[in-house]
Amino acid sequence: MDALDLTLLEPFVLTVGLVSVRLLGLFLALPLLAFRSFPLALRVAPVLALTLGMVPPDWVDSAQLAQQGGLAVATELGIGVVAGLSLRLAMLAVDYLAESLSMHAGFSFAQTVAPDSALPSTVIGELLGMSVLASLFLADVHLLFIERLAFSFVSVPFGSWPSAWDAAAVLELMATAFSIGLVMSCGSFALYLFANFTLGMINRISPQLNLMSVGFSVTAPLALVVIALVTLQLPVLSEIIAAAALKFVDQGFLYAR
Repeated sequence: MDALDLTLLEPFVLTVGLVSVRLLGLFLALPLLAFRSFPLALRVAPVLALTLGMVPPDWVDSAQLAQQGGLAVATELGIGVVAGLSLRLAMLAVDYLAESLSMHAGFSFAQTVAPDSALPSTVIGELLGMSVLASLFLADVHLLFIERLAFSFVSVPFGSWPSAWDAAAVLELMATAFSIGLVMSCGSFALYLFANFTLGMINRISPQLNLMSVGFSVTAPLALVVIALVTLQLPVLSEIIAAAALKFVDQGFLYAR
């Protein structure tokens, strides 16, 4: 009886360990849960709590796992990390929108002249990025990722990589993010094109004016108007970003409601 219990205990422990590693990868990479101020110990605690509820009925084969060795653990961690990074790749649309707006408004002039490695993005980028993250968190997008990861243990066996997650899928996700950011930036492009055309006409009429000082006094307040208009569309933008990332995850996990 003791030998039988030990025989059943080993596959169960290995299964729980692999489930926790895949889930931990998601908690380490998902932007909604991967804040620097969020201690690692607090990330491990919900992982351990959720692991027991995600253990699939089919336990891992200890003999097959022994052949794969540490490769199976690395694969499980990679699956969770890639699932979390898909949302970060989709959020490149926000970065493109913020960079284009900062460039047109002149806010990125100081960073261009004296770049600082401690400032990875502009002020507008931080503002729009945190606003989108707040919208995604309020929409329970992090729960949707956890739900898909829970179903992935049925469609993606332990130690195997999702075949749909290849270079073409990653490039498609990045292209989608770029197109979303480009469409969202079209309004600022048109507005600043008109503003620059007006300033150019003023400079031709009155060449003695300092176009640099006059232009910044016009583009900076205009940026506040553009930010206000973009903020009204943040729920729609967040929904599109979440849909693009979840589509990538669904392709790998073969998820269907």
